Order: sequence, then C-alpha cells, then structure tokens
Amino acid sequence: MKKILLLGGSAQQLVAIKAAKELGYYTIVCDYLPNNPGQYEADKFYATSTTDIEAVYEIAKEEQINGILAYASDPAALPAAIVAEKLGLPTNPAKSVEILGLKYPWRKFLHDNGFACPKFYPFNPQTPIDEIKNNIKNFTFPFVVKPTDSSGSKGVTRLDDWNGLEKAISRADEYSRNKVLLVEEFIQRGYPYVIGGDIFVWNGKIVLYGEMECLRDMVRSPLIPIGEKKTGGHQ
Repeated sequence: MKKILLLGGSAQQLVAIKAAKELGYYTIVCDYLPNNPGQYEADKFYATSTTDIEAVYEIAKEEQINGILAYASDPAALPAAIVAEKLGLPTNPAKSVEILGLKYPWRKFLHDNGFACPKFYPFNPQTPIDEIKNNIKNFTFPFVVKPTDSSGSKGVTRLDDWNGLEKAISRADEYSRNKVLLVEEFIQRGYPYVIGGDIFVWNGKIVLYGEMECLRDMVRSPLIPIGEKKTGGHQ
C-alpha cells in the first residue's frame, strides 16, 4: 500500500485525509495541535509541527512515503516541497513555493519583474521605530503591518496614521516564525469581493481551474475572509 504524508489535521483538512484513504493510501498526519480531528481519521499520527522541516523529513524517510501533501495550509506548503525534493517525490519546485508562499519574496518578485504591486518595506522586529518610519516616509496612509510567513490574515494590522505602529509590529511578531515583517501600502478595492482561484497544471497544461469570490465581513473583521463562493470553473 502506498503511503502519503499529510501536513495538518485540522477540520478543513479532513477532506484531504478522507479522500486519500478512499483512493487506497495509507495516511500519515503531522500536526502539533493535540486536539485537531485529523489524528483520529488518519492511519497514523505524529504530534509534530508541520513547519519543522527536519522533523517532517525524518518522519518521511522513516515511513518511506510515496507522497507528501500540505492541503489548505500555506505555512506547510514550503516544508512539503523541500521534503519532497530531498526524497525525489513529485512536487512543485521549492523555490517557486517560497516565492509564492512568503509575502516578502512575492512582493520582491513582482517589483523586480515589473508587475504592479504596492510599496513595501521588509524589516525585523528589532528594527528601531525611527528607522522604520524613515524608510516608509514616502508611503501613503493607510498602510498595513504584517508577518511574511503567516496566513489567513493573522497578525495583520491596518494603520491610518503613526499611532499604534509599535503595537502593530508586536502583533505581527507574535505570528511570525522567520521574524521578517513587512509594511506595505494598503490598496482599497472598489469591488465588494476579492476574486481568486485555483489552477492545476499537469505536464505544462492547465487541466483544472476554479474561480471564487472571497467573502468578508466588512464591519467586524474586514481583513479576514469568512467564506468563499464558487463562481466558475473547468475540468
């Protein structure tokens, strides 16, 4: 029986674990949270952080897995790609995952290649406040302070003036593992929804895509999505 290592066992990741079992895979789940339900659905469970690359690599070697998947988890995508590359398993290139999955490499890629993007400034939590202010003095309010390696808008603060900058940095730092934070100009959208989508490429061809509207509560929690609505797709 082929083995698949799934990074994450939260409620929204159960669908991937169940699908893998239905396809005949022996499922192994890593998750550092002791109460996540995936551990009860999987064939084997490791209480290991999905972002601990060396620990995940050792588990993958020991279990002699045939594949690794980070379903519905941005932070686990890069560890999955790195481990897969080390073991010669199918994966997206780790360098591509790093650029697309971490906010600073992504903004830098857009800027360096002539794509439209907001002004941005990377720094670490110990950078003096005066130095940060000096480097973003040409930014236009509002702007946001965020961690570069978090997801789901965790640790993100919008500022309309200088008040609250230190608190925003502290909050971003709480959700940062790599300790690289970002200030970037806030882009006010004119459309009430954020349009997104998923694309699956096989042998250089798009074989599946889906378009979605990201729904947000603009009064209580405007930065955090509360749901998605499918608007179109192709298979």
